[in-house]
Amino acid sequence: MRNFYKCIVALALMFSLGACNDEWTDELYTKMVSFKAPVGNEGVTEVYLRYKKDGEVEYNLPVIVSGSQENDKDLNVQIGVDGDTLSIFNQQKFQYRTDLYYKQLPAQFYDLTSPTSLISKGTHTSNYKIKFKFSNLDLVERWVLPLTIKDDPSYVANYRKGWRKALLYVKPFNDYSGSYSSTSMNIYFDNENSAPMVMSTKTAWVVDENTVFFYAGMVEERSEERGDYKITMQFGAPVDNGDGTKTGTLILKADNPAINFEVLNQPTYQIKKVPDAVLPYLVSEYCTVNIRYKYDDITSIPNLPIRYRAEGAMTMERKKNTLTPDEDQAIQW
Repeated sequence: MRNFYKCIVALALMFSLGACNDEWTDELYTKMVSFKAPVGNEGVTEVYLRYKKDGEVEYNLPVIVSGSQENDKDLNVQIGVDGDTLSIFNQQKFQYRTDLYYKQLPAQFYDLTSPTSLISKGTHTSNYKIKFKFSNLDLVERWVLPLTIKDDPSYVANYRKGWRKALLYVKPFNDYSGSYSSTSMNIYFDNENSAPMVMSTKTAWVVDENTVFFYAGMVEERSEERGDYKITMQFGAPVDNGDGTKTGTLILKADNPAINFEVLNQPTYQIKKVPDAVLPYLVSEYCTVNIRYKYDDITSIPNLPIRYRAEGAMTMERKKNTLTPDEDQAIQW
């Protein structure tokens, strides 16, 4: 009887093992094509690119195909500009604050080098090359290049949110652009020396490789009138002081003559690099600007300009990972 039960168990095992399939040798998922463009807090993909002398810089946007098995054929993924997605995104996010809308990057500021991106057989990724042309691009507006993967019978596009579309928010940078701490920049009503106003931060945006701009006084980054208070700051050639610091002079100008911008002294800057005390591969680079100027607030009260004086220092800290070769990734934004 015991041998009989053993035979029954053996037969059951034989049938169960014989029924097994080699699932791991088959494709377990639908192969879908998508962008690799991680979305940030604002719902767009921030793309940091160093501003170069001629204003042109190339960016490689990864295009990927999913699946558990090797890609078994060449895929020519069709890519195009998709302004409709950006319009819908703006309406849903900002509604009636049209001044906050992301603007579609005009065609003269970029070049799509090909209408397709080839994912070769046996690979899962390719880089779609985009050439940006930042010369004369005014960063008062927030520029986005909206791209989409077009439908085609030869592949399946990934329709999950954030995979088929890429809203590339381009952010060119140079050695002096970024977020400055401005708590040491005091802003007074003209002819007064008490009760100063301060802002916690000021952002400096790229104009060219040695020039940035910021908004005067108490003007906020999302003010509707911010463009009227644009102040450009050109950095002169630095002098090495031999003590680990570099210093130089600044040239400040206002784009809008109506604000009666006036520089009160010779603006200067200092650059200092400090290795991290705990993580030696991290280096903090501090850029401090010392400036004094006056300007008119021409929009708060119509036809009644308010004169302000700003004086003090602003400091930007930029941390870099010296072990990372790509500069845009080495900087801790």
